[in-house]
Amino acid sequence: MRERKGALIRLPRIAVDLDGVLADTIVPCCRIINSAYGTNFEVSSFNQWNAWEVAHIPKDEFLRSLDSAWHDWRTIPPTEENLEHKVARLLPLAGVDIVTGRSPETVTSAKSWLRFHRIEYNSFVRTNSTLDKAKLSYEVFIDDSPDLMYALSATPGRHGILYTQPWNKQLPELPGIYRADSWNQILESMERIFNRMNVDDS
Repeated sequence: MRERKGALIRLPRIAVDLDGVLADTIVPCCRIINSAYGTNFEVSSFNQWNAWEVAHIPKDEFLRSLDSAWHDWRTIPPTEENLEHKVARLLPLAGVDIVTGRSPETVTSAKSWLRFHRIEYNSFVRTNSTLDKAKLSYEVFIDDSPDLMYALSATPGRHGILYTQPWNKQLPELPGIYRADSWNQILESMERIFNRMNVDDS
């Protein structure tokens, strides 16, 4: 809660995705797939959301590759340098939760990764799927999923910030959705969203 004009107001709640927004999981995932299949995939190769179709492997196999990357979580780089400082700038402004579709088996590894990289947050929330996130009561979602952005744009009052990755570059402009090519742009978009919220509440 914070005070404005003598009245307490509730801080907005932000759902921050893990894979592709904080953790660059696709980097070790490419190594795992290339080692298993003799391929030469790079991060830029995965130019659509259904990455397993690009890799020409079953979806379950691709998800197992992601899990394998998380079991060796120290090999996963952050998406940007000094990420902990950039995320920390949100904490005075909003409730910040990590909201992820990570498998139950990798939650401990994910939390270890966050702790190792000194990324602060309020709560860790696991969902069964990406689209299940849209059912949660957050005002703002920071995510790399184009499917989630479509779902959010269809609901008035919801806001999404799409962190640019090769698999979401084709997403068109949508109501309530902002695109960010970096965490600095995420912070700029948050300011615009907060200003809009304050105008709507006044």
